Amino acid sequence: MPSTLERVQKVVASVLRVPRERVVPGAVLSELAELDSLSLAEIASGLDDEFRTHVPGDDLATVLSIADLVRMVERSVAR
Repeated sequence: MPSTLERVQKVVASVLRVPRERVVPGAVLSELAELDSLSLAEIASGLDDEFRTHVPGDDLATVLSIADLVRMVERSVAR
């Protein structure tokens, strides 16, 4: 079974249309691609579908790195 990181990488790479190899824990979301409210909503929706949980799109605006995003998803799944 893929790890949380691998699943987050898949969603982010797909939404932002960047190579999965660039979506590493230390990568800063805003440096991977230009982010706007639509792309953040698409990431949130993709994570909701992938993890069967609700990740608020507004919370994504405070996430800096992929590692931060993984931690947010893990907290959301644990609830």
